[in-house]
Amino acid sequence: MSAIIVRVEPPDNSPLVRANWDADSLTVSCDIEYTSAPFSDEGRMTLSTELDKQFGIAPPNFVLTGGTFSMALDSRKRIVDWDIFTNPTRWSERPLHFAEATSATLHIDAAFDENGHGDDMGEPEVIYEPRRGTLYLSWGDAIHWYSIGSSLALGLTGENHLAQIRLDGLHVPKPQHLKPRLRDSLRKRFWFGPG
Repeated sequence: MSAIIVRVEPPDNSPLVRANWDADSLTVSCDIEYTSAPFSDEGRMTLSTELDKQFGIAPPNFVLTGGTFSMALDSRKRIVDWDIFTNPTRWSERPLHFAEATSATLHIDAAFDENGHGDDMGEPEVIYEPRRGTLYLSWGDAIHWYSIGSSLALGLTGENHLAQIRLDGLHVPKPQHLKPRLRDSLRKRFWFGPG
């Protein structure tokens, strides 16, 4: 994984975090909506924002990927959404210590090309703790935890490198397996596996 540094700032607003497990497409997705408005302290739209709007200038966006994982950032390099295509039968299922997270505004710094695409992060290990319904995407060991909203947190190394993403409250039903009688019937009929 290339070095992805996370800048930690005091929280400005509490973002709304929406997570979803789509069993049909085997995708976990998470959207973050920030409530800060593009207005100055006086309650008026700033000149810069007004000119950008008139001339159709959109702020740059940034994207990081790693295997089947992708993360989109806004112009301030805050996470606005992420998703991963992942099969729950391949998750490491084990209890992990749930570290409390400090509320913060987090900005992602990485090497981006002229199109806003970052270096490959590498495929994360997916760990699921079913008791709490907590999903971890892990690239390494986390020392410090910072929350984005109530259910999403980033785990950082001592040098503020991104190590883990934690999504709490995502209860995924156990995958349905073939019933023993049906499995045995298929084995006999198609001659596969031990009988």
